[in-house]
Amino acid sequence: MKEIVFITKQGVKLKRKDNQIVAVYERNKISSFPVNRIDKLFLFGNVEITTSAVSFLLSKNVDIFLLSYSGRLKGVITSPLRSNYTLRLKQYEAFTSPRNIEIAKFFVFQKIKEIEKFIGKQFTELRNKLLGTKDYSEILGIEGRASALFFEKFKEFLDNKNLQFEKREYNPPPDPVNALLSLSYSIFYSLLFSITLSKGYDPYISFLHRKRGTHGAFASDIMEIFRVDLTKFVGVLFNTGIITGEDFENDSEYLLKNNSLKKFIRIYHENVIQNETYLKKINQVFQQLEKIL
Repeated sequence: MKEIVFITKQGVKLKRKDNQIVAVYERNKISSFPVNRIDKLFLFGNVEITTSAVSFLLSKNVDIFLLSYSGRLKGVITSPLRSNYTLRLKQYEAFTSPRNIEIAKFFVFQKIKEIEKFIGKQFTELRNKLLGTKDYSEILGIEGRASALFFEKFKEFLDNKNLQFEKREYNPPPDPVNALLSLSYSIFYSLLFSITLSKGYDPYISFLHRKRGTHGAFASDIMEIFRVDLTKFVGVLFNTGIITGEDFENDSEYLLKNNSLKKFIRIYHENVIQNETYLKKINQVFQQLEKIL
């Protein structure tokens, strides 16, 4: 079975040796991974990789994600795009037609349903406003209002009031909770970016988020449906004491300490990436998209 590999140790260099990717630290081999077992490779911070290792990984259709130590996606090295011409054409046609508004509403409606599950209350007024509007700015306003209501409840959900979480903020995150939310979102966004490519979509043609820079806005559209689950996952880690404020250092921004980052990645891998509930929901979302595009 293939797996997603995360390299977090700073100063590691990855090389190819036969059919394996070998991790070397201070001239000593510390681990190795058979290439036929790697699905995707995530490199955090100061991790080097040789061109021969990159070429070999790409020949096996393994995408390589380059992230800052804090988890911000800096770039993706991917093999030639796997393009589904018919699917992409439908995506482009939907983007340039009035249907783009309905597809934007789809993402917001799905997000509202996830928030309702978390709060245990139906937002009838927001639902009705969303279903009745044809205005893009109003759709964004409804999404923003739903998100604000969600984070008000999330603040109550957090048991430890010493965490200093007041609201969702980033760039940089002002507290440990926001820092871990950003890391969690960034990893999942990277996964969705890769999946959109593998399914044959154009990750830059979006409906809810407007394209900016090199951002894969279509992956962010899909990401909205998963933010509630990922936020709750982070909240549970703090509520159970698995992650605490002591796991972070704060020079210019809050960052997980190296051992704490390894711990978080292991827990994230077990409870999110390998979680059948997430995988099933991802497949369901893409099935729905094929129908509405």
